[in-house]
Amino acid sequence: MFSICCQQGRVKLPPRRQPPSPLKELLDKSNFKSIIRIANGMLAFTSMGGQIDNSVTNSCGPYAFRLHGQTHHKIRSLLPPDGKFPQYLQLYIVDTDNEVANRKKAFSKGTSALEIDDNLVADLIKMLDENNHLAKTFRHARDRVLSGGAVEFSVRLVNQKHHGRQYDLPTASEIGGILVGDFTAESAGKDIYPLLFPYGEYGYDERIPYQHTEHSKLKREYMTMREYFAHQIQTRPSEGMTIIKSGRLFHQYIVDVYTATEKERLRFIRLNQKQLRAELYTNFCDALDSGDTDSRKVGRKVILPSPFTGSPRYMSEKYQDAMAIC
Repeated sequence: MFSICCQQGRVKLPPRRQPPSPLKELLDKSNFKSIIRIANGMLAFTSMGGQIDNSVTNSCGPYAFRLHGQTHHKIRSLLPPDGKFPQYLQLYIVDTDNEVANRKKAFSKGTSALEIDDNLVADLIKMLDENNHLAKTFRHARDRVLSGGAVEFSVRLVNQKHHGRQYDLPTASEIGGILVGDFTAESAGKDIYPLLFPYGEYGYDERIPYQHTEHSKLKREYMTMREYFAHQIQTRPSEGMTIIKSGRLFHQYIVDVYTATEKERLRFIRLNQKQLRAELYTNFCDALDSGDTDSRKVGRKVILPSPFTGSPRYMSEKYQDAMAIC
């Protein structure tokens, strides 16, 4: 029985909404799929890489998002330094009268000769402004900047942890607002893939409960990250299939979530060595066998169990199975 999609009914999430126009129509056009990664990158609030800081100010404070344990691009202010082009979320705030040209310059590192139609970019910007709560938050920041108020303000994007509701539209009080004062907070929202999540839907949460099934013997109460993403990327014609129909952007997303899932598995193994009976592997003997004879250099090893694909014990187990078959 094939059950990776829903774990025999245990994993159940609300149906995904159909994407708003014009994205819904564009996803059926092959010429758009060939440039969808460019379009998404031009609209993203942040990018991969950099360091983490959770605060934003309109003068000199550092800024970056934290999402699913990943590290994202660091932007030092809601406003760019003098003589510098705005980038990422700054493009939602600075010089929005020339926003399309600014986005093309930011994405192409200083030139506006990017081969993507200006009207297409403008339509996608309008779509996010009308539907995406992150975009609405930063447009609010733009209005505050244009008002010329002297009070310094920060943007806080607060994720309600363990909400357990997926794909619901966040309300203004849940996802963020323009607040006066100095603070830090963890952020929320699909800041890297605005075209995959045009409404700013919630992502994975470690406390999303299983759907109760009859005669279930599973002790775990909440779905894992792998189960969540496995459910998310299935083809369901009765629902919105924004992710599935996104071509190369879908491929990029798959690589991203695979990396996040693998990282989460490694974290679980590191924190549950005793439950995995790691002490039976005798770290000291393993160290001697590998040539680490200097006790001053022998630290605490993290043992990867055989179910972890690609680990030494996994490879040894598969080898022994193959030899037994021979």
